[in-house]
Amino acid sequence: MKIVIVVPTYNEAENIKRLLSSALEACKKVLRHECFILVVDGNSPDGTGKIVSNTAAQNPNILLLPEREKGGLGAAYIYGFKYAMETIGADVVMEMDADFQHNPNDIPRFIDQIDKGYDYVIGSRFVKGGSIPKSWSLDRKILSVGGSIFSKIVLGIFEVSDFTSGFKASRVKGYLDRLDLDSVRSKGFAYKIDLLFKMHKLGAKIVELPIEFGVRDRGDSKMESNNFVDSLRVVLAIRINENKEFIKFLCVGSAGFVTDALLFNVLRITVFDPALSAIASGLVAMLVTYTLNNVWSFGERRIAGLAKTLVTFVVYCSSSIIPIIVRSQLVDLFVKAFGHSLVPANTGFLIGIVFGLVWNYIVYSKIIWRKVPDRN
Repeated sequence: MKIVIVVPTYNEAENIKRLLSSALEACKKVLRHECFILVVDGNSPDGTGKIVSNTAAQNPNILLLPEREKGGLGAAYIYGFKYAMETIGADVVMEMDADFQHNPNDIPRFIDQIDKGYDYVIGSRFVKGGSIPKSWSLDRKILSVGGSIFSKIVLGIFEVSDFTSGFKASRVKGYLDRLDLDSVRSKGFAYKIDLLFKMHKLGAKIVELPIEFGVRDRGDSKMESNNFVDSLRVVLAIRINENKEFIKFLCVGSAGFVTDALLFNVLRITVFDPALSAIASGLVAMLVTYTLNNVWSFGERRIAGLAKTLVTFVVYCSSSIIPIIVRSQLVDLFVKAFGHSLVPANTGFLIGIVFGLVWNYIVYSKIIWRKVPDRN
Protein backbone atom coordinates (compact mmCIF):
# COMPACT_ATOMS: atom_id res chain seq x y z
CA MET A 1 0.00 0.00 0.00
CA LYS A 2 0.99 3.61 -0.51
CA ILE A 3 0.80 5.55 2.73
CA VAL A 4 0.73 9.32 2.33
CA ILE A 5 1.22 11.40 5.48
CA VAL A 6 -0.20 14.89 4.92
CA VAL A 7 1.53 17.57 7.01
CA PRO A 8 0.25 21.16 6.69
CA THR A 9 2.76 23.87 7.56
CA TYR A 10 2.93 27.60 8.09
CA ASN A 11 6.08 29.11 9.56
CA GLU A 12 7.45 25.76 10.76
CA ALA A 13 11.09 26.39 9.80
CA GLU A 14 12.20 25.59 13.35
CA ASN A 15 10.47 22.19 13.34
CA ILE A 16 10.12 20.86 9.83
CA LYS A 17 13.58 19.40 9.17
CA ARG A 18 13.58 17.39 12.40
CA LEU A 19 9.95 16.40 11.83
CA LEU A 20 10.72 15.03 8.37
CA SER A 21 13.73 13.13 9.68
CA SER A 22 11.72 11.61 12.55
CA ALA A 23 8.79 10.69 10.29
CA LEU A 24 11.10 9.00 7.77
CA GLU A 25 12.71 6.95 10.53
CA ALA A 26 9.28 5.88 11.77
CA CYS A 27 8.23 4.96 8.23
CA LYS A 28 11.15 2.52 8.00
CA LYS A 29 9.32 0.45 10.61
CA VAL A 30 6.22 0.23 8.39
CA LEU A 31 6.91 -3.04 6.65
CA ARG A 32 5.42 -4.07 3.30
CA HIS A 33 4.20 -0.52 2.56
CA GLU A 34 5.66 2.56 0.90
CA CYS A 35 5.43 5.83 2.85
CA PHE A 36 5.39 9.35 1.47
CA ILE A 37 5.37 12.60 3.43
CA LEU A 38 3.39 15.32 1.69
CA VAL A 39 4.03 18.78 3.14
CA VAL A 40 1.29 21.28 2.27
CA ASP A 41 2.87 24.65 2.90
CA GLY A 42 0.85 27.85 3.14
CA ASN A 43 3.57 29.96 1.49
CA SER A 44 5.39 30.39 4.80
CA PRO A 45 7.41 33.62 4.89
CA ASP A 46 9.99 32.03 7.21
CA GLY A 47 11.32 29.71 4.49
CA THR A 48 9.59 26.47 5.56
CA GLY A 49 8.85 25.59 1.94
CA LYS A 50 12.51 26.10 0.93
CA ILE A 51 13.68 23.72 3.66
CA VAL A 52 11.18 21.07 2.54
CA SER A 53 12.16 21.56 -1.11
CA ASN A 54 15.86 21.06 -0.31
CA THR A 55 15.11 17.95 1.75
CA ALA A 56 12.81 16.57 -0.96
CA ALA A 57 15.60 16.91 -3.51
CA GLN A 58 17.53 14.31 -1.52
CA ASN A 59 14.60 12.00 -0.77
CA PRO A 60 11.88 11.06 -3.31
CA ASN A 61 9.50 10.07 -0.49
CA ILE A 62 9.19 13.70 0.59
CA LEU A 63 6.98 15.97 -1.49
CA LEU A 64 6.21 19.66 -1.26
CA LEU A 65 2.78 20.97 -2.24
CA PRO A 66 2.54 24.77 -1.99
CA GLU A 67 -0.97 26.05 -1.37
CA ARG A 68 -2.37 28.41 -3.97
CA GLU A 69 -3.55 30.56 -1.09
CA LYS A 70 -3.59 30.08 2.66
CA GLY A 71 -7.13 29.03 3.49
CA GLY A 72 -6.92 27.51 6.96
CA LEU A 73 -6.01 24.15 8.46
CA GLY A 74 -8.97 22.26 7.03
CA ALA A 75 -8.46 23.68 3.56
CA ALA A 76 -4.78 22.64 3.63
CA TYR A 77 -5.63 19.09 4.62
CA ILE A 78 -8.36 18.76 1.98
CA TYR A 79 -5.97 20.08 -0.67
CA GLY A 80 -3.41 17.51 0.46
CA PHE A 81 -5.96 14.66 0.51
CA LYS A 82 -6.94 15.33 -3.08
CA TYR A 83 -3.33 15.47 -4.25
CA ALA A 84 -2.47 12.31 -2.31
CA MET A 85 -5.30 10.37 -3.94
CA GLU A 86 -5.27 11.80 -7.45
CA THR A 87 -1.55 12.31 -8.05
CA ILE A 88 0.29 9.94 -5.71
CA GLY A 89 -2.33 7.17 -5.77
CA ALA A 90 -2.57 6.84 -1.99
CA ASP A 91 -4.19 3.78 -0.43
CA VAL A 92 -4.08 5.31 3.04
CA VAL A 93 -3.92 9.00 3.96
CA MET A 94 -2.68 10.13 7.34
CA GLU A 95 -3.08 13.51 9.02
CA MET A 96 -0.28 14.81 11.23
CA ASP A 97 0.76 18.24 12.46
CA ALA A 98 4.31 19.54 12.10
CA ASP A 99 4.84 20.83 15.64
CA PHE A 100 5.62 17.51 17.42
CA GLN A 101 2.35 17.56 19.35
CA HIS A 102 1.79 14.41 17.31
CA ASN A 103 4.58 11.92 17.90
CA PRO A 104 6.01 10.65 14.57
CA ASN A 105 6.97 7.40 16.34
CA ASP A 106 3.24 6.57 16.48
CA ILE A 107 2.99 6.28 12.69
CA PRO A 108 3.59 2.49 12.58
CA ARG A 109 0.85 1.98 15.21
CA PHE A 110 -1.69 3.69 12.95
CA ILE A 111 -0.73 1.63 9.90
CA ASP A 112 -0.87 -1.55 11.98
CA GLN A 113 -4.54 -0.81 12.73
CA ILE A 114 -5.22 -0.30 9.02
CA ASP A 115 -3.55 -3.67 8.36
CA LYS A 116 -5.90 -5.20 10.94
CA GLY A 117 -8.89 -4.11 8.87
CA TYR A 118 -9.85 -0.75 10.34
CA ASP A 119 -10.81 2.01 7.91
CA TYR A 120 -10.45 5.07 10.13
CA VAL A 121 -7.87 5.23 12.90
CA ILE A 122 -8.17 8.12 15.37
CA GLY A 123 -5.31 9.11 17.65
CA SER A 124 -7.31 9.67 20.81
CA ARG A 125 -6.37 11.71 23.85
CA PHE A 126 -9.46 10.64 25.78
CA VAL A 127 -9.29 6.83 25.85
CA LYS A 128 -7.32 4.77 28.34
CA GLY A 129 -3.63 5.37 27.71
CA GLY A 130 -4.15 8.71 26.00
CA SER A 131 -3.44 12.11 27.55
CA ILE A 132 -3.38 15.86 27.12
CA PRO A 133 -0.59 18.13 28.44
CA LYS A 134 -0.73 18.88 32.16
CA SER A 135 0.40 22.41 31.34
CA TRP A 136 -2.82 23.20 29.49
CA SER A 137 -4.98 25.81 31.19
CA LEU A 138 -8.17 24.61 32.89
CA ASP A 139 -10.42 26.36 30.35
CA ARG A 140 -8.62 24.69 27.42
CA LYS A 141 -8.98 21.28 29.09
CA ILE A 142 -12.68 21.88 29.71
CA LEU A 143 -13.28 23.06 26.13
CA SER A 144 -11.39 20.10 24.67
CA VAL A 145 -13.07 17.40 26.77
CA GLY A 146 -16.45 19.11 26.88
CA GLY A 147 -16.44 19.73 23.13
CA SER A 148 -15.96 16.04 22.42
CA ILE A 149 -18.72 15.08 24.87
CA PHE A 150 -21.06 17.63 23.26
CA SER A 151 -20.23 16.30 19.76
CA LYS A 152 -20.75 12.71 20.90
CA ILE A 153 -24.24 13.46 22.22
CA VAL A 154 -25.44 15.75 19.43
CA LEU A 155 -24.07 13.63 16.57
CA GLY A 156 -24.95 10.32 18.20
CA ILE A 157 -21.51 8.74 17.61
CA PHE A 158 -21.11 7.16 21.03
CA GLU A 159 -18.23 4.84 20.16
CA VAL A 160 -15.82 7.77 19.62
CA SER A 161 -14.30 9.81 22.45
CA ASP A 162 -12.03 12.32 20.66
CA PHE A 163 -13.81 14.30 17.95
CA THR A 164 -11.14 16.93 17.38
CA SER A 165 -8.02 14.81 17.06
CA GLY A 166 -5.84 15.83 14.14
CA PHE A 167 -3.76 12.64 14.15
CA LYS A 168 -5.62 10.11 12.00
CA ALA A 169 -5.34 7.55 9.23
CA SER A 170 -8.03 6.99 6.60
CA ARG A 171 -8.46 4.14 4.14
CA VAL A 172 -8.95 5.57 0.67
CA LYS A 173 -10.77 2.87 -1.30
CA GLY A 174 -14.46 2.82 -0.45
CA TYR A 175 -14.18 5.59 2.10
CA LEU A 176 -12.07 8.71 1.59
CA ASP A 177 -12.47 8.43 -2.19
CA ARG A 178 -16.26 8.41 -1.79
CA LEU A 179 -16.41 11.66 0.13
CA ASP A 180 -17.26 14.99 -1.43
CA LEU A 181 -14.32 16.76 0.15
CA ASP A 182 -15.45 20.11 -1.20
CA SER A 183 -18.55 19.82 1.01
CA VAL A 184 -16.56 19.63 4.26
CA ARG A 185 -18.14 22.35 6.39
CA SER A 186 -15.06 24.04 7.82
CA LYS A 187 -11.84 25.28 6.29
CA GLY A 188 -10.44 25.59 9.79
CA PHE A 189 -10.02 23.41 12.86
CA ALA A 190 -13.56 21.95 12.84
CA TYR A 191 -13.05 20.10 9.53
CA LYS A 192 -12.04 17.18 11.78
CA ILE A 193 -15.56 16.81 13.18
CA ASP A 194 -17.26 16.90 9.79
CA LEU A 195 -14.79 14.44 8.27
CA LEU A 196 -15.28 12.01 11.17
CA PHE A 197 -19.06 12.25 10.78
CA LYS A 198 -18.86 11.60 7.04
CA MET A 199 -16.62 8.55 7.53
CA HIS A 200 -18.95 7.21 10.22
CA LYS A 201 -21.94 7.69 7.96
CA LEU A 202 -20.19 5.66 5.24
CA GLY A 203 -19.93 2.78 7.70
CA ALA A 204 -16.16 2.97 8.17
CA LYS A 205 -14.77 0.59 10.78
CA ILE A 206 -13.39 3.04 13.35
CA VAL A 207 -10.85 2.48 16.11
CA GLU A 208 -9.33 4.91 18.60
CA LEU A 209 -5.64 4.57 19.32
CA PRO A 210 -4.42 6.15 22.58
CA ILE A 211 -1.87 8.92 22.05
CA GLU A 212 -0.02 11.29 24.34
CA PHE A 213 -0.71 14.73 22.91
CA GLY A 214 2.49 16.72 23.36
CA VAL A 215 3.29 20.31 24.12
CA ARG A 216 4.35 22.27 21.05
CA ASP A 217 8.10 21.74 20.73
CA ARG A 218 9.02 25.26 19.65
CA GLY A 219 7.61 28.24 17.79
CA ASP A 220 4.17 29.79 18.20
CA SER A 221 0.91 27.91 18.54
CA LYS A 222 -1.46 28.28 15.64
CA MET A 223 -4.54 27.51 17.75
CA GLU A 224 -7.17 29.92 16.46
CA SER A 225 -9.30 31.84 18.97
CA ASN A 226 -12.54 30.96 17.18
CA ASN A 227 -12.00 27.18 17.16
CA PHE A 228 -14.72 26.57 19.74
CA VAL A 229 -17.29 28.66 17.87
CA ASP A 230 -16.36 27.00 14.57
CA SER A 231 -16.69 23.53 16.11
CA LEU A 232 -20.05 24.39 17.65
CA ARG A 233 -21.27 25.73 14.31
CA VAL A 234 -20.18 22.57 12.46
CA VAL A 235 -21.74 20.17 14.98
CA LEU A 236 -25.07 22.01 14.91
CA ALA A 237 -24.98 22.35 11.10
CA ILE A 238 -24.44 18.60 10.73
CA ARG A 239 -27.34 17.77 13.04
CA ILE A 240 -29.68 20.26 11.37
CA ASN A 241 -28.72 19.00 7.92
CA GLU A 242 -29.26 15.39 8.94
CA ASN A 243 -32.68 16.29 10.33
CA LYS A 244 -33.70 18.87 7.75
CA GLU A 245 -36.48 16.60 6.51
CA PHE A 246 -37.93 16.37 10.02
CA ILE A 247 -37.54 20.13 10.50
CA LYS A 248 -39.49 20.70 7.27
CA PHE A 249 -42.08 18.22 8.50
CA LEU A 250 -42.39 20.22 11.73
CA CYS A 251 -42.85 23.44 9.76
CA VAL A 252 -45.59 21.85 7.65
CA GLY A 253 -47.07 20.40 10.83
CA SER A 254 -47.10 23.89 12.33
CA ALA A 255 -48.97 25.23 9.31
CA GLY A 256 -51.39 22.32 9.61
CA PHE A 257 -51.71 22.94 13.33
CA VAL A 258 -52.65 26.60 12.84
CA THR A 259 -55.22 25.63 10.21
CA ASP A 260 -56.50 22.80 12.38
CA ALA A 261 -56.68 24.75 15.65
CA LEU A 262 -58.38 27.81 14.17
CA LEU A 263 -60.93 25.77 12.26
CA PHE A 264 -61.54 23.49 15.26
CA ASN A 265 -62.41 26.38 17.54
CA VAL A 266 -64.55 28.13 14.92
CA LEU A 267 -66.54 24.95 14.25
CA ARG A 268 -66.72 24.10 17.97
CA ILE A 269 -68.40 27.42 18.70
CA THR A 270 -70.58 27.84 15.59
CA VAL A 271 -71.49 24.51 13.98
CA PHE A 272 -70.54 21.16 15.54
CA ASP A 273 -69.97 19.69 18.94
CA PRO A 274 -66.27 19.44 19.96
CA ALA A 275 -65.77 15.81 18.83
CA LEU A 276 -67.17 16.40 15.32
CA SER A 277 -65.29 19.71 15.08
CA ALA A 278 -62.01 17.90 15.77
CA ILE A 279 -62.73 15.46 12.93
CA ALA A 280 -63.72 18.14 10.41
CA SER A 281 -60.80 20.45 11.15
CA GLY A 282 -58.42 17.49 11.07
CA LEU A 283 -59.58 16.45 7.61
CA VAL A 284 -59.03 19.93 6.20
CA ALA A 285 -55.59 20.19 7.83
CA MET A 286 -54.75 16.77 6.41
CA LEU A 287 -55.30 18.01 2.85
CA VAL A 288 -53.09 21.01 3.50
CA THR A 289 -50.25 18.99 5.05
CA TYR A 290 -50.32 16.28 2.36
CA THR A 291 -49.77 18.88 -0.34
CA LEU A 292 -47.00 20.69 1.53
CA ASN A 293 -45.25 17.45 2.55
CA ASN A 294 -45.29 16.16 -1.00
CA VAL A 295 -43.87 19.28 -2.61
CA TRP A 296 -41.51 20.38 0.19
CA SER A 297 -40.87 18.19 3.27
CA PHE A 298 -40.29 15.05 1.22
CA GLY A 299 -39.78 16.89 -2.05
CA GLU A 300 -36.77 14.78 -3.04
CA ARG A 301 -39.10 11.76 -3.08
CA ARG A 302 -42.10 13.61 -4.46
CA ILE A 303 -44.99 11.46 -5.58
CA ALA A 304 -45.87 12.16 -9.22
CA GLY A 305 -48.46 10.79 -11.61
CA LEU A 306 -52.21 10.72 -11.08
CA ALA A 307 -52.58 7.01 -10.36
CA LYS A 308 -49.70 6.89 -7.87
CA THR A 309 -50.87 10.11 -6.22
CA LEU A 310 -54.37 8.73 -5.72
CA VAL A 311 -53.11 5.48 -4.25
CA THR A 312 -50.69 7.15 -1.87
CA PHE A 313 -53.27 9.76 -0.91
CA VAL A 314 -55.63 6.95 0.15
CA VAL A 315 -52.81 5.47 2.27
CA TYR A 316 -52.06 8.93 3.62
CA CYS A 317 -55.69 9.50 4.59
CA SER A 318 -56.02 6.03 6.10
CA SER A 319 -52.96 6.51 8.29
CA SER A 320 -53.69 10.15 9.14
CA ILE A 321 -57.24 9.44 10.21
CA ILE A 322 -55.99 7.29 13.09
CA PRO A 323 -54.46 10.15 15.15
CA ILE A 324 -57.49 12.29 14.23
CA ILE A 325 -59.84 9.69 15.75
CA VAL A 326 -57.57 9.32 18.77
CA ARG A 327 -57.54 13.09 19.21
CA SER A 328 -61.32 13.27 18.86
CA GLN A 329 -61.76 10.68 21.60
CA LEU A 330 -59.30 12.53 23.83
CA VAL A 331 -61.20 15.80 23.35
CA ASP A 332 -64.49 14.04 24.13
CA LEU A 333 -62.96 12.42 27.23
CA PHE A 334 -61.58 15.70 28.59
CA VAL A 335 -64.81 17.63 27.89
CA LYS A 336 -66.97 15.02 29.63
CA ALA A 337 -64.59 14.89 32.59
CA PHE A 338 -63.83 18.61 33.04
CA GLY A 339 -66.55 20.52 31.24
CA HIS A 340 -67.22 22.13 27.87
CA SER A 341 -64.73 25.01 28.09
CA LEU A 342 -61.55 26.25 26.45
CA VAL A 343 -58.94 24.54 28.65
CA PRO A 344 -60.30 20.94 28.79
CA ALA A 345 -61.15 20.84 25.09
CA ASN A 346 -57.77 22.15 23.98
CA THR A 347 -55.83 20.00 26.46
CA GLY A 348 -57.24 16.86 24.88
CA PHE A 349 -56.65 18.42 21.47
CA LEU A 350 -52.97 19.15 22.16
CA ILE A 351 -52.24 15.69 23.56
CA GLY A 352 -53.74 14.28 20.38
CA ILE A 353 -51.54 16.59 18.31
CA VAL A 354 -48.36 15.24 19.96
CA PHE A 355 -49.45 11.65 19.33
CA GLY A 356 -50.26 12.55 15.73
CA LEU A 357 -46.87 14.21 15.23
CA VAL A 358 -44.96 11.05 16.13
CA TRP A 359 -47.36 8.71 14.34
CA ASN A 360 -47.48 10.71 11.13
CA TYR A 361 -43.72 11.24 10.81
CA ILE A 362 -43.04 7.52 11.19
CA VAL A 363 -45.70 6.55 8.62
CA TYR A 364 -44.85 9.33 6.16
CA SER A 365 -41.06 8.85 6.19
CA LYS A 366 -41.02 5.05 6.40
CA ILE A 367 -43.98 4.14 4.18
CA ILE A 368 -45.48 6.90 2.03
CA TRP A 369 -42.31 8.86 1.18
CA ARG A 370 -39.83 6.11 2.06
CA LYS A 371 -36.28 6.32 0.79
CA VAL A 372 -35.31 3.95 -1.98
CA PRO A 373 -32.09 2.07 -1.05
CA ASP A 374 -29.00 2.96 -3.09
CA ARG A 375 -28.06 -0.20 -4.95
CA ASN A 376 -24.75 1.17 -6.24
